[in-house]
Amino acid sequence: MKNKILIAIDLDDDYLYVIKKGLELAQLMNAKVILASIVNIYVNYIQPDMATSPIQWDDIYNSQIEYTVQELEKIKMQNKNLEIDVFVDKGNAKTDIIEKANTENVNYMVMGTHGRTGISHVFMGSTAEYIIRHATKPIFVIPMNTLKH
Repeated sequence: MKNKILIAIDLDDDYLYVIKKGLELAQLMNAKVILASIVNIYVNYIQPDMATSPIQWDDIYNSQIEYTVQELEKIKMQNKNLEIDVFVDKGNAKTDIIEKANTENVNYMVMGTHGRTGISHVFMGSTAEYIIRHATKPIFVIPMNTLKH
């Protein structure tokens, strides 16, 4: 059975670096790749004035999903030497990435970490930290703060 690697990304500044490192690993292992991204649903409640506003959350999320799929499909087309599937959905990245890795029975996961601290860490949460603590698959973590030096 062929190895599988799930590369979990969000479309931040450095996602191409995470994908590059994940694809390098996939080539070394002759592995199938799943480029996975979850558009986080941040709203846990609706403020009263927002309930009647014209904001269409589904349209916003669907637009983000469509854009992410387009970007990841470009990566897939640029790497035709590898078997790559693209998976993009909306939900909770922390739990949905782990669920996708388990459902696909991947051998390894690759993801980047921003290394946020302080108030930024509190507000943004740490998806990478959660996944590292709860995943049952081995994870290669690409520290993104090393790119700044």
